[in-house]
Amino acid sequence: MEMMPLYLNGAFEYPTAIALATLIGFGFGFVLERAGFGRATILSAQFYGANMRVLKVMFTAIATAAVGLGLLGGVGLVDLSMLSIPETFLWPQLVGGLLFGVGFVVSGYCPGTSIVAATSGNVDALYTLGGIVIGSVAFGFAYPALESFYLSGDMGVVTFDQLLGVSWVWLAAGVAIMAFGAFLGAEKVESWLAGRSKTEAPDHDMPLRNRAFVGLGVAALLGIATLGLPQKTEEITVDVDLISNMDLAESLILAHNDLYLIDLRNPSECASKRIPGAMCLPGDDVEGRFIETLPPTRTLVLYSNEVMTELPNPAKGYKGPVAVLDGTFNSFQSDVLDVPKLPTDPTVENLEEYRLKNALHQQFTGQKTAPVDLKPKATSRAVKKGGGC
Repeated sequence: MEMMPLYLNGAFEYPTAIALATLIGFGFGFVLERAGFGRATILSAQFYGANMRVLKVMFTAIATAAVGLGLLGGVGLVDLSMLSIPETFLWPQLVGGLLFGVGFVVSGYCPGTSIVAATSGNVDALYTLGGIVIGSVAFGFAYPALESFYLSGDMGVVTFDQLLGVSWVWLAAGVAIMAFGAFLGAEKVESWLAGRSKTEAPDHDMPLRNRAFVGLGVAALLGIATLGLPQKTEEITVDVDLISNMDLAESLILAHNDLYLIDLRNPSECASKRIPGAMCLPGDDVEGRFIETLPPTRTLVLYSNEVMTELPNPAKGYKGPVAVLDGTFNSFQSDVLDVPKLPTDPTVENLEEYRLKNALHQQFTGQKTAPVDLKPKATSRAVKKGGGC
């Protein structure tokens, strides 16, 4: 049974999680400062090939995380499906990455290293932090004009192991090999440029580098070895629940990491428009065979163009809880994604439902509707007339 992530598996409460995150944050900042990431001259030298320390430190961190997760996931100590991965919006993220790189070169810092530099007493980092604040505020004001581009290229949650169709441990081993090559190539670049400029190349701690290579290599091989571990097989009983459009929308907002939402329509239809956060069927697996290989740590939610009366066979092999949408994609679009219609008979119940749909619509689409001051209709009652003295 998976033990990690510890917090998501209930090992401790939120206050403990915040305290641990704070301690880890201090440790992370300390490591960055000791690595020299509090000095703009070292950080910017990366872009000129004079000092490749940034590439080495960051690639070491990436390779260590990838190989460590592959090994721990292979032996069943960590549930990789519970990792929080943001959705991919291809075009805005490409442009954002380019702008980020330009800002890095101009200022000599990225957001994290500017904080490290500021706490180390470097005044130039304060200018970078000021620019970050000003840029963030400016983006907030410009967002309505940029919204359509900001949400373009939506690919959902995409990971390299899914794209390449390989196990995480093989991907991690590939990252480790890339790290080895990047280290050696970076040192060659440093030496070559130093020779051209007739300066000294940065010093390298060869024994430390070699120990890092050995450690990453051993961990990668152990991760690959976990592929040979026997897999548990047990009798599976599929208990299917229905989930309404509104309940699904609220779950996607409040607990999207607890769901696998899968669109069973044609991949081209799904790619064109789908429920935000849903996974499309791969073009080479339109039957959805990958579903039964998903770790059973989340609720599997399925929907299609028609009301589902039975599960597809791969979903019957899923070991976790399963739910199907009590409706179709079109009904979800009508209830949540389309602009809600004003109730013609504004009772208290109708107004509450309208306000909920309006809030969900704004959350999923980012489109704000004009405020409407609706009040429940007063119920007129006939005055009872009677005699008496």
